[in-house]
Amino acid sequence: MKTKHSRNITEQGGLRHYLVTLGLLLIALFIITGIQQFPELVESYYSRAFYPIFSHLHKWLFGWLPFSFGDVFYAGFVSFILLLIIRCIVTLFRKQGKLALRQFLQLAIVLLSSYLYFYISWGLNYYRVPLQEQLDLDVAEIDSADYFEVLDRYITTANALRAGLPNTDLLRKEAKQELEALMKEDTTMFPMLSRTQIRAKQPISSSLASYFSVTGYLNPFTQEVQVNNISPTTSYPFTVVHELAHQMGVGFEDECNFIAFVALHNHPNTYYRYAAYYETVQYLIRPLYYQDEQRYQFYVDKLSDAVKQDYADERRFWKTYSGPLDRFMSFFYAGYLKHNNQPEGVARYSLMSRLVIAWDKKKQHKT
Repeated sequence: MKTKHSRNITEQGGLRHYLVTLGLLLIALFIITGIQQFPELVESYYSRAFYPIFSHLHKWLFGWLPFSFGDVFYAGFVSFILLLIIRCIVTLFRKQGKLALRQFLQLAIVLLSSYLYFYISWGLNYYRVPLQEQLDLDVAEIDSADYFEVLDRYITTANALRAGLPNTDLLRKEAKQELEALMKEDTTMFPMLSRTQIRAKQPISSSLASYFSVTGYLNPFTQEVQVNNISPTTSYPFTVVHELAHQMGVGFEDECNFIAFVALHNHPNTYYRYAAYYETVQYLIRPLYYQDEQRYQFYVDKLSDAVKQDYADERRFWKTYSGPLDRFMSFFYAGYLKHNNQPEGVARYSLMSRLVIAWDKKKQHKT
């Protein structure tokens, strides 16, 4: 039979164990934070060495599953954290101070362990060498003349591609498989990408994803890619490649957009080429709305009626799902991006225009 004294010793030992564990986790966090300050180190030893090898684990565990295990994980993890928080609050109300302290330490250990695993599993890719440096793209030399010349030319291309689209619908399953194969086989343009696992799934509920205004996402804990299966088909090929680029080790949103454009802009499939220019023109035009509304309208008027209709249909689709969840997600995701080396928040997506223009300019000089 345990005495009160022996129980106190056990409790003290358990508390000491939690404090030691928390201390070790904080040391690990300090090391991870230090590593983030050295992009060349991250690039060489994490993104190009550790990450491709470590990804085999997630491929073996989750890659073969026909459904998104990551969605199940998120639901279970959030429920578990809420239960731990409720337990701590109840214990505090019962004025059991020592027990509440242990429970709080347990909660802190779970959260900090998850935070560290996020960076070990995938998150350090946010701190690798920027793509513009790896591809020698001079974004600093871009001027307004370059910008408007590219925008004019890409609008003309988008209009022509839209006019040439076949009457048949895009088959998403076949498109996804083709795009996976494309990213796996093309090792010339982006040799820095990991090709351990290249597979896109769909969320357990695409409707729920739509209420969060999500076209696609990578789960960094399971390294699974999910692409919304009911969002407009005009953007679908672009979204698939964007999310696969994340899975292949790219963190920055503008870089994933750029990779999607380059991968699709010259593809023999007209749907894929149109998706590349359709999305890129949108990112090129959007900043003009805030900088020069008259010029913005000038370029919008250059879009063909069919392209304008595609944009209108897409806005109409997302409007049907707009609501509190959408606004919460926008606020949360902006904070998430800012915390992970993207101070521009969601505006980071539009910065792909710098990469596209610099890449286009470099290509023109070579010819």
